[in-house]
Amino acid sequence: MDTVLCDELLQEIIERLPPSSSAAVSLVSKRWLAAIRFSITTLSLRIPYSDSPPPLPTFSAFLSWFPNLSSLTVLSSPFDDDGESYPPSLLALALALPPAVSSDALFLAVSSSPCAGRLSYLKFAVDSPVSSTVLLSSSSSLSNLGSLCLSSLTPISLRWLAALPCLKSLSLQFRSKPAEDIETFDFDEGEDSDNCAVAMLPLENLLLSGISASHRAMTFLWRRCGNLRQLRLRSCEGTGDGPSCPWFSLCLPGLRELELRACRVICDRVLLLAADHCLSLTSLLLHDGGSSEALHHFLTQRVAGLRTLDLRLPLDLHNYHLSTIAATERSNFPPLSTLRLQSCCLVTGDGLRALARAAAGEAIEELALVNCDVVEREPGLLTFLGQSLRRLRRLDLSYNDTLVDKVLAAMLVSCNELVEIRLRGCGRLTDAAVLSLLKFCGSKLEFVDLSQCPGIGVLGIESIVFTSCALIHISVEKQKISEAAMNSVLSRAIKVG
Repeated sequence: MDTVLCDELLQEIIERLPPSSSAAVSLVSKRWLAAIRFSITTLSLRIPYSDSPPPLPTFSAFLSWFPNLSSLTVLSSPFDDDGESYPPSLLALALALPPAVSSDALFLAVSSSPCAGRLSYLKFAVDSPVSSTVLLSSSSSLSNLGSLCLSSLTPISLRWLAALPCLKSLSLQFRSKPAEDIETFDFDEGEDSDNCAVAMLPLENLLLSGISASHRAMTFLWRRCGNLRQLRLRSCEGTGDGPSCPWFSLCLPGLRELELRACRVICDRVLLLAADHCLSLTSLLLHDGGSSEALHHFLTQRVAGLRTLDLRLPLDLHNYHLSTIAATERSNFPPLSTLRLQSCCLVTGDGLRALARAAAGEAIEELALVNCDVVEREPGLLTFLGQSLRRLRRLDLSYNDTLVDKVLAAMLVSCNELVEIRLRGCGRLTDAAVLSLLKFCGSKLEFVDLSQCPGIGVLGIESIVFTSCALIHISVEKQKISEAAMNSVLSRAIKVG
């Protein structure tokens, strides 16, 4: 039978098989094994380093088995930078390599593999840094790359980016500061002089972690990011090229989304520049950084165009910030649709009520009050918000330890349009809260998060699974899902976790 099937028919058969059958099918014959490998387009590899690696093929030889890869992830940890586990890929294997194998050698193996020209997504997150020299010599082989994620990058030069004509999404993590005795300037008088026109990179999405003021390679990047639509900065102590990089503002005019996480040193400067230059901004995420004054100035200038506002500012967010949002005229802009507040200790019910009464609050579809003291201090606040925010579809009240069944029910009675609710870490809720949730919102609920809620047990979870006809995802500890509920989950293809 194996010899009767032509290659095209065999490939058609394999493409119709479920991914779970790949391991069994690969044992049929060497031809079927080769066909399985030929059909794989997504691959995730975890590469732990070992003093005594098992007798496995070399990394280059291994990649040669998969010539049609379009997505490749190579990592040395099972978790990403935020501590979340990576989702399972079509094929995930573990290769053990001796410590002598460097990140440069691994990256060169990727760029010289048969699939290099086909790759559109590459995530390379290993422990040791990849040198700029290797990146420059390898870039031409990755001509179709549209998304690239590199960690532990040594920021000596970023000129290799010019050799990636299709790159629209870039994530770089700088884990080590350049040594004082290493020349890190990325400046060429003939190409980057003030009066010289530069060619823009195709980058639209940019995530940078760990930048310091001493990283001199950033001038090349900032001068060529005129097409940027999303900028995310995490744990950055500078924007490169000294305390106040003169080129950073060049990437701001076209931005639609700006994210600043744990960037306290530069946050005020970035907010002030964004207020002047980000004319198209629709989304701001600001966590753990920024003074009250800089935030107020930004909101005064740019809040009218914002559709999403996500703030985690325990000591820097005040009622007058919310009042500024409420008082802003938005007649020429779409309304604010998402407001997320986390650990905002100084906000009171007055600020939230003012926002809910205003035109800016009428269109809010997503509200998050995560670990906010105001929920405990003013029990009637949630009832008022439920009555005022008539378009509310997504609600997050996670980690409010004092939230009780009665207070939640008083809010939910007015939230008939909810499709998503998150109550993670609300330790005082019981199965009675689940019954209220189902009574007022059960017909439309698609996502429910009840993780870390010890008062909600097996019966409460069963009620949600059996009653919520629109449910597609529930996040809860698996030990709380009974056998009957699990059978229903499997039959309806409901995602758990």
